[in-house]
Amino acid sequence: MTRRRYWVFFLLFLFNVICYLDRINMSVAGRSIAGEFGLTPISLGYLFSSFLWAYVAMMLPGGKMVDSLGVHRMAAIGAAFWSVAQMLSGAAIGYWTLLLTRLGLGVGEAPTFPVSYRGVRDWAPYSERGVAVGCIQAGTLLGPALSAPLVAWLIEATSWRISFVITGAVGLVWVAVWRLLVSTPEETKWIPEPERQKILAERHGTEPVADGDGVGYAGLLRSPSMWGLALSQGCGVYTVYLYLSWLPDYLQTQRHLSIMKSGVFTMVPFLVGAAVIVIMNLIGDKMLTPDTMRSGKRRLVVVTCLVLSALGMLIPYTESLTMLVILTIFPISFGGTSTSTNAALCNDLLRNKADAGRAFAFMVLGGNTFGLLAPIVTGYIVQATGSFSSAFVLAGVLSLIGAVASFTLTRHTLGEVRPVLAVA
Repeated sequence: MTRRRYWVFFLLFLFNVICYLDRINMSVAGRSIAGEFGLTPISLGYLFSSFLWAYVAMMLPGGKMVDSLGVHRMAAIGAAFWSVAQMLSGAAIGYWTLLLTRLGLGVGEAPTFPVSYRGVRDWAPYSERGVAVGCIQAGTLLGPALSAPLVAWLIEATSWRISFVITGAVGLVWVAVWRLLVSTPEETKWIPEPERQKILAERHGTEPVADGDGVGYAGLLRSPSMWGLALSQGCGVYTVYLYLSWLPDYLQTQRHLSIMKSGVFTMVPFLVGAAVIVIMNLIGDKMLTPDTMRSGKRRLVVVTCLVLSALGMLIPYTESLTMLVILTIFPISFGGTSTSTNAALCNDLLRNKADAGRAFAFMVLGGNTFGLLAPIVTGYIVQATGSFSSAFVLAGVLSLIGAVASFTLTRHTLGEVRPVLAVA
């Protein structure tokens, strides 16, 4: 049996790599931009967070558009929009114009995770679901890992403006390749017929999944699991965005590393995290049967990851740069893994494929509502205390809260319409 569907997963992996390449460009360039425009830590925190404002605002409409237009169309539309916005950041003439282009980036990136998670639901047999999500979302950590030193080199060799133009152009190349190669599993011509039938027969597991219009947002929000997924996602994303936004600046200002060295040290935990995402989701797939999967037992992997992520609270108490890098591996890799495993858990609990984009959108909305606060709250903490210590401790506490929410709430189905019994 062929596995050409893996090329679709690989392209979605690159989709996430490029998405996070464009995000971390601002983080690495932040000190240079702050110097040119005279920004305080609070102003810089708002700038780091700004793309998430539009990202969150467009999340629910984006999820609905994924359901109506399909993964293959929305991936291309979103990537093209955010890539142009990224390139325009290089032409910003001041703080407010740069802020505007970052809002454009957020609009384009809003469908990214609904596209990725719905793509797995459309293309992956249920037995590959966790590892497929893990491999694709590994791009969210591998992107920063590879691009942090690359962007740092571009900034030192050219300027922060040129770095935005080059990273934006990469996304447009991806759009051209995606549109050329990918449609739906039913219509993509280079998929052999036996593999196509395997995908269509096994992508929803052994129990039939309902068709039709689904229950919509109103029905999904009646399930405690939807709220548990959103809350635990928020706690994991807060941690990841804290480090994604502020780790290079922390290394430069508090640990006194150069831009280039901060890029290299930032690379290490994100690189390890990309491997951890795949390994933990592979373990989850191997542990689960169709019955335990559909009853939500994957939440145990989510809980484990969030507890390990909380070890980032120890960062303020180490003086060793080596130990610092080791400790950052835990919140970055396990915080990131908790969010990808949550997506697989959401897939496990869904009962109607028509609700998939909306369920993923609400879960990601929960994540990024917390996520947009991470850069801002950290900016205020640094401005008030002159230190990142309280920011790292806060992220650790939130990880523990997320573990409790996942363990207690994600035990129910999503989008299942139960028959009403007639009263005699």
